[in-house]
Amino acid sequence: MHGVLATADDMNELGGWLTASFPGIYVVSIEIGNGYDDSFLLPMNKQVELFCTTVLADDHLRQGFNMLGISQGSLIVRAAVERCSLPVYNLITMVGVHQGIFGDTSLKLLPRQFWELLSKYAYEESVQNAISIAGFWRDPFQLEKYINRSHFLPDINNEREVRNETYRTNMLKLNAFVMTYSDIDEVVTPPQSGWFLGYASQSLKHETWNQSRQFTEDLIGMRTLRDQSKLHMFIGHTRHEDSEHAPDKEFFFQNILPFFNNTLP
Repeated sequence: MHGVLATADDMNELGGWLTASFPGIYVVSIEIGNGYDDSFLLPMNKQVELFCTTVLADDHLRQGFNMLGISQGSLIVRAAVERCSLPVYNLITMVGVHQGIFGDTSLKLLPRQFWELLSKYAYEESVQNAISIAGFWRDPFQLEKYINRSHFLPDINNEREVRNETYRTNMLKLNAFVMTYSDIDEVVTPPQSGWFLGYASQSLKHETWNQSRQFTEDLIGMRTLRDQSKLHMFIGHTRHEDSEHAPDKEFFFQNILPFFNNTLP
């Protein structure tokens, strides 16, 4: 699953690496709506719903598959595992945004005319219903408002008082959960969001393991996955927009490609 301001075709280069490495493998890049525009103009809940509908209708995927999401796509694929009980072996997310984004740099994920709308009014109902990124805009200075009014990320992260145990159960069915971020990412802030480490409350410093509720409270099973040696974390060294293209090829082949081989334990 591609990221925001992108289309399914943007994943063709990475898909080619897979077909060349595993002859006969079935690879599909999912498109949601019309692609580029709907990637940011459809709310995240709707995008996950459409993604699941497409995947569940594909006969090639009914016996199980590995799934990869890039950037915003990292949330779509994870939410699909949690909500739709997809038969996923290994879940792979690259330059992910699992603990949300915040700040002027992250506004680059949207066309310029939407920057002020998101930065000032992200938690308004109309914006939540209209812009995908509003669903995972996590303002460390307004965390209570984020938890109560954001339509998407607090739900799939089980951050609210009433938790959905199905989300955690489905995540724990994975054989492996792979997460990456890039140490030179100039778009996602904080880049460590790819490891579920967002900005700490009232701060622009990212959380540490012992601060993140995902690990201290095991909200969706992250601590359990780590204890079971099913959590695999890598740090890349390419620009955000290069994560599925040639500059990232060596990193992908060395660290990510093995998780598409189902014969591995």
